[in-house]
Amino acid sequence: MQKPVRSFSTLMFAAVILLCLAVRVAPAAANPAGSVPPGVTPAPDPALNPTALLQVGGDYSYVAAGTALRDTGSGVITVSYTGSVVAAYLIWGIINPTSGGLNVANINGQAITGTLQSSDVSPCWGNGYMWVFAADVTSYVTSGANTVSGFASGYTNGGDPWSESLAPLADGASLVVLTTGATSNNIYLYTGTYTEITGGSLTSVFNHGAADATTASITFIVLDGQLPGNTASYNGGLIDSNAFPGSDPKTSTTPWSFGTLSDTKTYSVTEALGATTDSASIAGSGGDCLTWAAQVISIPSTAPVVPILPTPVTGVPQFSASPVMVAAVGAVLLALLLRTKQSLKVRTV
Repeated sequence: MQKPVRSFSTLMFAAVILLCLAVRVAPAAANPAGSVPPGVTPAPDPALNPTALLQVGGDYSYVAAGTALRDTGSGVITVSYTGSVVAAYLIWGIINPTSGGLNVANINGQAITGTLQSSDVSPCWGNGYMWVFAADVTSYVTSGANTVSGFASGYTNGGDPWSESLAPLADGASLVVLTTGATSNNIYLYTGTYTEITGGSLTSVFNHGAADATTASITFIVLDGQLPGNTASYNGGLIDSNAFPGSDPKTSTTPWSFGTLSDTKTYSVTEALGATTDSASIAGSGGDCLTWAAQVISIPSTAPVVPILPTPVTGVPQFSASPVMVAAVGAVLLALLLRTKQSLKVRTV
């Protein structure tokens, strides 16, 4: 008699847990596109790629800038440099259910094909995923205005993204140019697709050669920022309390409801002499969803380049359950519960 009771109690407990999960993943009220839906719990985030797209040591420098792409599929990126170009990469991100056709574009009239870096969940716009690509544009870049075009975009009329939405949703493109310089640096360009949809923070740790001076340069390439208050930090210290509001320029003259959904932000930061490890962090505020697409770090160092990974230390993977899964498992548990209850009635008669 006791065994069925234990089974029935176990099923009752499982049903309660399932009910809690169902409540947890229940559809929330509509929020402005690109902001955090209430009660959403993210699936595990992939970190920035463990192998740098570019890593060099020596007398080098770099510049970086970006442009918004939403509802235009094109833009202008202005960079200024004096040294000789050693390498240049164009990095862009597009939201779409699949990656097909998202890897092609043009820069200064030259057709380019990007290589997929990675993907992660859409930063609260639906339509599946954010896909990040990078292309070597060393032969095509120029000091001054660089015209980029031909990105996959549902709309190209430059309209307000919060009044119209049709995938593919191109967010932004950023240009990173490595040149010869006057001092020795360890320079790394990491790419990835690291989405935060809870308004929380993401951190990556970067290893490098021992720092010889106390000032370094870093660049955050972050997609989908639209609200004020998103922050950037270095080694746990806040460096910008309004880092990613969507500040990269757009070519559209139509007023938009919020920011431009693309930020390429460079900072001069304090470095500890002899340091071989540093961390960078981004955080959403006010419900904004963000995707960290790339990071450049330039450390003053004569030491050999350390070909080592950035390691995520926050943005802890969390459990998520789909409503379909909850409903299916719930139906099975309910059937078992009723069957066990009926069995108990028969055995106690």
